[in-house]
Amino acid sequence: MALTITPQISGQQADGTLSYCFLNEPLKVHITDSDITVNEIFCDVTQINNNAATGLPTNVKYVVRDIVSLGGIVVDLMKVVKQLHDFDVYHFSDDSDLSGNAGKDSVLSKYIYRFDFYTNVSSSLTTILKLPILGGRTFENFVPAVNHLTPIVELLNFDNAYLKNYTNVSYTLKDISAVGGSDYSLTTVSSVVTQGDESCEGRIIWKSKLGAWMYWGMNLKTSKPTGSYQGSIDNGMFESTNFSGGGNAYIPVNYTSVNSNYSISLKCLSLTALELIAVSEINGSPAVYYQKDNNSSLELMKLTSASAPIKTHINGGDFSVSLSGLFEYESRVK
Repeated sequence: MALTITPQISGQQADGTLSYCFLNEPLKVHITDSDITVNEIFCDVTQINNNAATGLPTNVKYVVRDIVSLGGIVVDLMKVVKQLHDFDVYHFSDDSDLSGNAGKDSVLSKYIYRFDFYTNVSSSLTTILKLPILGGRTFENFVPAVNHLTPIVELLNFDNAYLKNYTNVSYTLKDISAVGGSDYSLTTVSSVVTQGDESCEGRIIWKSKLGAWMYWGMNLKTSKPTGSYQGSIDNGMFESTNFSGGGNAYIPVNYTSVNSNYSISLKCLSLTALELIAVSEINGSPAVYYQKDNNSSLELMKLTSASAPIKTHINGGDFSVSLSGLFEYESRVK
């Protein structure tokens, strides 16, 4: 007897032929066995490097499920992958980091996942191979089949007028069926933008929900320093500057330190409706960077708000973003 594994969503691929999928989308498979004596189903999970035939040691019986005789179970393969996936990948300081291995690993899983299913009765393996893209689509944009032509950014061909002299990095998925060896890693291209105008107030870079990275140059900026007081010390209304007497009255500090930071508001004018739809997805991004000019480092910041309303009478509008710094400078008082 043999296991029968069927994707719950028609059109999704789950078999021994390597294929792409999205990490943040369900990939549920229904598993049955026609052997009446089967009461347990096991799955060994192996992580194989996406650019070589080597990998990590196999996680033996990583999935163990009881099954009623002649019944069925459901396993979400992407929930299993998330338990093993390294999400700590945002180690970027400049464009070369985005085009290097760290950048690739933030877009496409560095590992191919091999799922080997078998039972307590038979050690015969039924294998599924998946290479996850580190993103996901909305319900309205969901298509079961995923291949090298599936978009991994919201806007494939954008002509932002304020990116001149900046370096953009583009990512391309390989056609798995055309790979002759064992290197299924992304292809990256770094290119300096030569058209348009120089960005007046820097650019923002954010991780697209579809997997890759988006860029946008901004032409208006407002910067605002911020600060907060830490700690509290009880004291009276005022004290004397001289403990022994004869001093002057002063107000003592009743806090222990001050933390300072800054926030910025950015705006880009006159985007088309399609551009506004694309940049509005920054609201769901796990990582947003700001680069004040083309020679500056990338600074990871916290997105506090983003607005990209479409004005129907002009079929476009403006794109506004507010960011706050993650770095805090502490000044001790006590």
